[in-house]
Formats: sequence, C-alpha cells, structure tokens
Amino acid sequence: MNKLRYKFLSAVLGITVVAVSLAGCGSSGKNTDKNSSEPTENEVTVVKGVTGGSLAPYFYMDENNKLTGVDIEIAEEAFSRLPQYELEIEVADALQGVLSGQYDIAINNYGYTDERAESYYFSYPYKTSFNEYIQRADDQPLESLEDAAERGYKIELPAGSLTGNALEKWNKDHPEKQINIIYSETDFQVCYQHIVDGTTDFAIDDGPIIENLLPKFGMEGQLVANDIDAETEDFLFPQNNTYFLLAKNEKGAQIREDLDKVLKEMKEDGTR
Repeated sequence: MNKLRYKFLSAVLGITVVAVSLAGCGSSGKNTDKNSSEPTENEVTVVKGVTGGSLAPYFYMDENNKLTGVDIEIAEEAFSRLPQYELEIEVADALQGVLSGQYDIAINNYGYTDERAESYYFSYPYKTSFNEYIQRADDQPLESLEDAAERGYKIELPAGSLTGNALEKWNKDHPEKQINIIYSETDFQVCYQHIVDGTTDFAIDDGPIIENLLPKFGMEGQLVANDIDAETEDFLFPQNNTYFLLAKNEKGAQIREDLDKVLKEMKEDGTR
C-alpha cells in the first residue's frame, strides 16, 4: 500500500516481526533501566485495555477470531517492554469503559480533542496517518473544501467527530461557502453506500481505512479515494496524531508515564 505513510511506523508487518523476535529472546527487550524500577515476579500489574470493535487495519478480528490490527500490535509491543504490566484487551465501549473505571486504557485510533483531554490522559502519539476524499468513481475529484461547497456537496458525519468539528468551523468562517453536513451515526458501509446511491456526495476518511474497506464492501469500481489538497489536510487535521487514552487517575498517570517512555524508544529504534 504505497500511500501508507505513517511517520513513526517502519512497516505494519515489521511490528509483528519485532514482537515475535522479542518474545523468542527471553529477557531481550525487557530491560527497564530507562523505565520504572525492575519489578519482582509478584508485582505485575494487570492493565485492562479496551477497543471499540472493528476498524481495519487498526483493530479487528482476524479469521481465527483473534483481535489484531496496527493499533493492537503497537500496544502489545509497547507493553511487552514493560514487564511490570500485563496487558489484557477486550472489545467494549472504549470511551465510556475508561471513563467509568472499568478499563485503564483505550486502544481505539483516537485523535486529540480538548474535550477528551478533560476526561482522559493522552499518551505520547504512537502513529500519524493521512486522509483522502471518497467519491463516486465517475465524479470529478474534489480540489478543495471550497470546491465541495460550490458544488453543493453533502457529507455524512457523526456529531462531535474531529472532521465534523472542523467542517463546522469551516462553515462558521465561510458563511458564503457552506459545506452541507448530514449528521448520523451510520457505519462505514452504510455511509459509503449513501455516496454510491447519491444520498450524499463524498466522505473524508483515513487513507488506510479506505484501502481496506472498499474491497471488503465490494465497492471497488464504484467509489475511489482521491488525494486531499495540502491546505485542506492542514485545516482538517493539523497533526493527524493518534493516541492511547488512559484513565485520569493515579494508576492511569503511572501507566502513561511508563508507556510514554517506551513509545519514544519505539520511535527511536524504528519499531513504529
């Protein structure tokens, strides 16, 4: 996938290779000199992780019904370097699960918002991705948000999403060039089908998601992913960073401190 340009990831498959290598080398990769003090056997703390379900290639169930994906593998690799913790991941409502105290960390491809920062600790960013316009295959590629507004194009988004918030700001700043936003909680497949049948006209989504979902939904040839212009990309997603969200309590603060150290190490050694 020639457009998968995570700034901090070497290659998705490389994560699995490194994880297997570390697992096969005993204590190799388990050095905690730069992290928390070395625990004894009886001091392992269980970290309860949660993810929202299926969002390939980031988190999904494989053919063996095993939870996997880029975000899952990064989290597992990070915690494999922290022997004082044992990571367990379940599928549930990620935000509410951490907020309620049932889980310690959300592994769910989350971007930063000020509202979330009031309720959760954000980890060091673990990946950076890119976005694309999704349009009908026979449609003229969009050149900008202004272009979408002038065409009277409609986009379907969940209320409170990062893209939705950004487009609301666009509409506030450009009263004569409004983007027509339809708010809904539909899943990717329904959202994309609405573009196909003309209910809406385009979507703005993460490039790696698009490249996985269009074949899965049988929509290749019906929908295409077109590049977003640099100005729009900068406006919509000024950083494009992805974070783990941790419970805003004493345990969450300690996990974040330890986790951030290994995420930085992984960036430096090319694991992510």
